[in-house]
Amino acid sequence: MTVKITAVLFIFFSSTLSFSQIPKGTWREHLPYNQGHTLALTEDRVYCATDLAVFYYNKPDGRLNKLSKINVLSDLGVGYIAYNQEFNKLLIAYTNGNLDLFTDDIKTNFPDIKQKNMIADKAIYHINFFEDYAYLSCGFGIVVFNLLKDEISDTYIIGAGGSYLKVSGTAVYNDTLYATTDIGIFRAAISNPFLSNFENWERVSNLLSPNGTYFSPVLFNNKLYVLNPTAIVDNTLVCEYNGQKWDTVLTHLKQVSNLAVSENKLTVVKQYHVHTYEAGLQQIGLFSAHEARHGLYDSEGILWIADGKNGLLSHSETNYKSVYLPEGPENSNIYELYYNQGELLVAPGGHRRTGENAYYKADVFEFKDENWQSLQTNNGDSLINLRDVSNITGTSPGNYVAGTWGYGAIQVTDHMVSKVWTTENTQGHLNNFIGGCAYDKNGNLWLANRTSDYPFVLKTPDNNWYSFAYNGAFSNKTISKIICTSQNNLWAVSNRNDGVFVWNSNNTPAIESDDDYRHFFLRDADGMFSGEIYSIVEDKEGAIWIGTANGVVVYDNPNRIFDENIIYGRIPQLVVDGYLKDLLEGEVVTSIAVDGANRKWLGTAGGGLFLVSADGTKELLVWNTDNSRLLSNQIMALEMDTQTGELFIGTDKGLQSFMGTATDAKRDFSAIYAFPNPVKEGYNGTITIRGLMYQTHVKITDLAGYLVYETMSNGGDAVWNGKDMSGEDVQTGIYLVLCTTADGEQAEATKILIVK
Repeated sequence: MTVKITAVLFIFFSSTLSFSQIPKGTWREHLPYNQGHTLALTEDRVYCATDLAVFYYNKPDGRLNKLSKINVLSDLGVGYIAYNQEFNKLLIAYTNGNLDLFTDDIKTNFPDIKQKNMIADKAIYHINFFEDYAYLSCGFGIVVFNLLKDEISDTYIIGAGGSYLKVSGTAVYNDTLYATTDIGIFRAAISNPFLSNFENWERVSNLLSPNGTYFSPVLFNNKLYVLNPTAIVDNTLVCEYNGQKWDTVLTHLKQVSNLAVSENKLTVVKQYHVHTYEAGLQQIGLFSAHEARHGLYDSEGILWIADGKNGLLSHSETNYKSVYLPEGPENSNIYELYYNQGELLVAPGGHRRTGENAYYKADVFEFKDENWQSLQTNNGDSLINLRDVSNITGTSPGNYVAGTWGYGAIQVTDHMVSKVWTTENTQGHLNNFIGGCAYDKNGNLWLANRTSDYPFVLKTPDNNWYSFAYNGAFSNKTISKIICTSQNNLWAVSNRNDGVFVWNSNNTPAIESDDDYRHFFLRDADGMFSGEIYSIVEDKEGAIWIGTANGVVVYDNPNRIFDENIIYGRIPQLVVDGYLKDLLEGEVVTSIAVDGANRKWLGTAGGGLFLVSADGTKELLVWNTDNSRLLSNQIMALEMDTQTGELFIGTDKGLQSFMGTATDAKRDFSAIYAFPNPVKEGYNGTITIRGLMYQTHVKITDLAGYLVYETMSNGGDAVWNGKDMSGEDVQTGIYLVLCTTADGEQAEATKILIVK
């Protein structure tokens, strides 16, 4: 399969598209690009590989461009990249053995290593070019890729007895192919046609440590250099071979992690600095970095550094240091998502599902107006001793509370930390392990204590603190979520088979005695459902949807919760092959999001992403990594922007989003518009009509009145693919969009100009 980069980049990264005009059906990635580790240089571009993706700086126009699995790459987990100038080919290798080759921005994928049936480490750790071949250093040996024929031509298994052996790098010196490993350096004559036979390889014996670990082989000034970490902490030897003997050089350098050669210069990478040398190992430069991983010179004398904290750096005579970093969160860790009034908040990790701390530094990633910022970056000193943000609730953009797992609750005002609430400064009401948090309709903040005699904590708007036992009904439980419903009821759930707790403060939140509350377990008239609860939401009709370790349970009339002795839920059922089947039976439903048409997006722990009808009886979409652009089948969290229809999908591999077809319905037709409009030549996406009322009937006609297309709105949006009723593309012209409510009492029209 081939894909052209430029064609894809226009759709996903064109700056001419505003956030609200992203076409329906568009996938976007929100990955971290700060963790640079490997570079590849062409005449006009500087490519920088990160743990999950690649980006490049385009010198002619100064723009940064992202390449990921969402748009053009074949996989996640980039292990190494390299560019061959003679063949004009860029190789992107992955940690699972997959391989992409780009020639003039046309991608061809070679999944041979990834798909090979073998029990071994398939990661590609290094790429070395020699003559017409690329030598791929893999976790099991060496794979030879023919650059003339674009095919794998051979595999060398060099371990003892033909066993798999991880090769960290290769270099060809004096007609000999050298391979660095964790148990020494192996070599063989490059002209030997039988290098696939391990018996034709020998271990280099005249090394200081013949059985030691070696990596990062390079050729410089007609000598071979490798790195050899010693038993001494933070000490790595730079070893030089002149064809006769091995010597240790640059002995004053510690913590060396990488060697590279470019433009007749040797770069020696340490954590915070890059040293550069010319022939004779004469030092010509010392450059600072935040977390250097790789360094290369370009033909203009600029040193480029892949940096593990700031993406891509450059040093030149005219500019001491520049940072090139595409927008994105600081890392790919996701525990919870929270969306409110145009701002997405990401909690990067609170605790394991089993309850143990994850020990991630306390942070919240904020995404608004296409820009990312980090709470840690803005407030590092106040958060330095905190860890594990596990849940978030807010009042307005930039103003929220983040609960942590063991370190209290962080209050954020205008994006700055204004207070950290702990046991010490809340009169003992808070126990520092926050299982959930939510604001009620009156601005009261409710938090859940983990395994406490007083599990529910209240902070009033005037900063008074209270805690409640509610007769011990939910005391000493591990609470995992709290939500506040449209009726101002609060629901708390546990993933430890502790059931559900619902309460209403009766508009006197500080007084426990007049509160209504119920504790119950998930069940129907025939018995119990799964007690492991992972997600809970209220839909647009007030029903409560609960995701469990075995599918979904729904409470359609939750307002009767305080009036009935026995509370029954239901499991939505589908008709499959003529039989009724419980919705997502056997799936762990980790998150639920409700779109503008009241449909449910259901994320699972390994089964991917599902879209079902409003009542859950129809399965509309089933997405996984095989049939969609999902980064992973492990869904951690979901959040929906119901104004635009964008679904944010948090996975264990990072954050992405999908522009869905449903938005919130409007009360009238006063704000109808279509986008893109005009529809210009070459556009192949969907056309959206926005600002519609619930179940609007949409008819599209030409100026002569002939019907071209008709549909019903999903919430406040309707989509048109630009085709007529027979599936043919419509011609250039003006098309009328006639919108009518279901009862026929209100109507409105707009126009769309299409240019072919």
